Amino acid sequence: MGYEDVDRPQAAPGRVLIQVAATAFNPLDATMRAGYFQKEFPIRLPHTPGYDVAGTVTGLGEGVAGLAVGDTVIGFLLMTEDGAAAEFVLAPAGVLTATPASIPLTDAAALPPSSLTAWQAPFEHAGVRAGQRVLINGAGGGAGGTKRG
Repeated sequence: MGYEDVDRPQAAPGRVLIQVAATAFNPLDATMRAGYFQKEFPIRLPHTPGYDVAGTVTGLGEGVAGLAVGDTVIGFLLMTEDGAAAEFVLAPAGVLTATPASIPLTDAAALPPSSLTAWQAPFEHAGVRAGQRVLINGAGGGAGGTKRG
């Protein structure tokens, strides 16, 4: 691992340039950088980790709608591209959403994976519909918890 200066990314069609306020470093970041999951998430080293991002929009690519320079956003970046462990990151507009006003921007970087899991698990994967009841077990960690024996 090392530090190096690189050119600031430029906004591209469908993409948003974000000045990073914070990112989260997840176990998957470490395992990907160690060379695991290459089949699922092919990355080329050197790779900038940090697929969770919170920051301020500083540039908009052609075709981006619904966002403006100065907006604060959070998002779950594409895992096969460089991440947010940098001063600036380029993100597809479709992976970003407004930062909740009640949460400090630097704390909001922890929201994307747990929020996505909280939505996707019951509604997209399990098909839960209005009127059904669900027991949520192990929701104490970032995306639930596991007990190892």
